[in-house]
Amino acid sequence: MNLIVSMMTSGAKKQFSRDEYRKIRAEADALYQKLRDENQDIPKAMKQHTDINIFPAIAVYKTLTAHGMTKEDAVGIIRRYFCQLSKVMFRPVAWYQHIFGNYHRYPAGMVKHSLRDFSPAAGFEYRLPEKADPSVARFDIVSCPYCKMCRKYECLELAPAFCDSDDAKYGNMHKNLKWARKSTIGYGAPCCDFRIIDISRCPDCKE
Repeated sequence: MNLIVSMMTSGAKKQFSRDEYRKIRAEADALYQKLRDENQDIPKAMKQHTDINIFPAIAVYKTLTAHGMTKEDAVGIIRRYFCQLSKVMFRPVAWYQHIFGNYHRYPAGMVKHSLRDFSPAAGFEYRLPEKADPSVARFDIVSCPYCKMCRKYECLELAPAFCDSDDAKYGNMHKNLKWARKSTIGYGAPCCDFRIIDISRCPDCKE
């Protein structure tokens, strides 16, 4: 049993009998393995996203809805998992911004880290500004493997659950770091307009 699939499925535990819940866990795990087998040839960088986030979510979502859960409730289970996980995992990053004025360096660092962890090799396509501003992280993602895989497996309604985890990460990092993303591909926009603004240095930024 894949640990991530098991943890994600646990959010629905109270809504099923013990026997049905065990069946759901087993079916979700089998579907997860099937998704991995069907996509063995994707780039290694993309597998960092598919194997840990995308395929577990699709497997759990499809299994829950197959057992009678509404699409909205199934998406909610997965959204809560990712939002809670993001808050916990990003807590040390947020804490770090509160010492020695580190938050001033975060916008520039965010762009660098995004290009590394959510790289073109992993299936992300970027639109970057011609001139960088160290007080504002500004870039658009115009193609996203999370949405591509959801579309491939006919569950595009699941994509916003991934988008919302970013709000949990970046929404409360520091009082002077404004999270200003307004649209995402997962919610039907042509791009994800990532913006984090150091308002102590750029108070009049209109992003």
